[in-house]
Amino acid sequence: MVIFLESENNDKLLHFYECENGFKRFDVKEVKSGTEKEHTLIQLLKVM
Repeated sequence: MVIFLESENNDKLLHFYECENGFKRFDVKEVKSGTEKEHTLIQLLKVM
């Protein structure tokens, strides 16, 4: 089983997912929307 998730580019969140729960970064996604300001999501995965 593989778990995929997207996280805000936030040091505390990334520390939680990577260091405390074993997720690995695999990509970055730039989000552009007419109603929201542009922001970056970090894509992570974990193989169970």
